[in-house]
Amino acid sequence: RPKTLSVVLPCAGEGEFALKTARAVAESVPGGGGGETLSEIIIVDDGSSPPVASIFPAELQKRYGVRIVRHDKPKGLIQAKAAGASHTTGDVIVFFDCHVGPQPGWHSAFLKAIAPNYRRIVVPA
Repeated sequence: RPKTLSVVLPCAGEGEFALKTARAVAESVPGGGGGETLSEIIIVDDGSSPPVASIFPAELQKRYGVRIVRHDKPKGLIQAKAAGASHTTGDVIVFFDCHVGPQPGWHSAFLKAIAPNYRRIVVPA
């Protein structure tokens, strides 16, 4: 039964939205990023200028359980998602856009919906 989530945020030219989204995701899960439920948040910087890391201080990366994967040149959404997925450690990989505010309880709903069949694709309603 899956217990942990990794969130992948593919970002291209999102600027401050990357920081705001990572914060919103981390703060929406008890224990935050790097906690018992949310293993990490992987931000894939798909060739942004300026790079996401330049607006996301290391202190906040640590606080929110964020790791940044950078593409020097844009590779597109699918390759950004694949790159992010390859860096995850959670039982379940969740892909969000880089400019979302997750709803309360989203993490519980995902884990509950995927528990009967780990091959299931879960889409929020």
